Amino acid sequence: MKKFYVSAIDGSKKYIIAGPFETHSRALAMVEPVRNRAYEINAKAWFMFWGTCSSETVIKTPLGTFDTTAEINA
Repeated sequence: MKKFYVSAIDGSKKYIIAGPFETHSRALAMVEPVRNRAYEINAKAWFMFWGTCSSETVIKTPLGTFDTTAEINA
């Protein structure tokens, strides 16, 4: 079953930042809050392209399903 994620692109680098979420609509709804949290951790996040992606396998992400205590190592 597909899982959905908030992703970011910085030039040629691609990151899966948060998730998994059960639906694409939930992942879409989380893009802005996740981006804002990422910006609090690293201002470079403001200049990244943000969106969603999906995978058939579960992927561990830096923010999980948006645990505000997690940090991104960038």
